[in-house]
Amino acid sequence: MALTEEQRKRMEENRKRALEIRKKREMEKEKEEAVEGFFAAAPPQEEGLQHKKRKVDGATESKEDKKQRSNVLLSGEREDCENSDDESLEEFERDASAYVSQTEAQKTYCLPKGTIDVLSFIERDNPHQRGFSKMKLYSRAEVRRRARKRFGGKSGLITEREKRKMKRYEQELKEVKCLRR
Repeated sequence: MALTEEQRKRMEENRKRALEIRKKREMEKEKEEAVEGFFAAAPPQEEGLQHKKRKVDGATESKEDKKQRSNVLLSGEREDCENSDDESLEEFERDASAYVSQTEAQKTYCLPKGTIDVLSFIERDNPHQRGFSKMKLYSRAEVRRRARKRFGGKSGLITEREKRKMKRYEQELKEVKCLRR
């Protein structure tokens, strides 16, 4: 059976699309390999943990892992830390986990979902129910760096957080007043 011109054209378009997808995957894989050494690597056969861009053995880090991670900072991020006097941790971050969920990143660091989507993450089994979709955990240091860059440093982030807190308070107050009527 002979192919029509339309079928040939469609086959060619599909072939081109497949090649583009392959190139895109290869580029993502190269980026992934470049970033892999950033955190302490976990054995790939470990259950309950799948990595996306970084391998990590869990949501918390030991002191040794933190030391290793700080020693292997990428050169660009090391320069950011050295050049910034504003890099100190906030009080709630001192004993916090090295990773944050998407919800916590949005609420605590005032980042929109679009910004969070471009950050690297690890996937971990959902602790609430195994059948639920995997939980994405983002590096707190990376989220903090993006947030401070977006809002002009630590003080800008704190100001934005307070502004949003006041806005939520006023919204709740308005709702309560409407209910009392």
